[in-house]
Amino acid sequence: MVQNQTGTDQPTRERLKRNQQVKNENQQEKESKQRLKTREYSSRRVPIIVRLLIVLLLVAVALIIGAMVGYATFGGGEALDVLKLDTWTRITDFWTKS
Repeated sequence: MVQNQTGTDQPTRERLKRNQQVKNENQQEKESKQRLKTREYSSRRVPIIVRLLIVLLLVAVALIIGAMVGYATFGGGEALDVLKLDTWTRITDFWTKS
């Protein structure tokens, strides 16, 4: 004779299996979240200091190229003259005497 256990607190096999499956799923979710957290906080491929140095280097290169283009087009000189010290002393003398 099979008894109806709907109103009782005694677990049936199905309830035990369901509870065990839920526990297993919860453990798997926790483990996957922990893996994601370790991935989020892992070391960076390119550290921040290296990124800053790269940006500063690119800014310096852009300024040099811009000065070369500007001096060659507006100044009427050769582009490589920008890299010479005499050119910069002439430019600073022009600024200070004007």
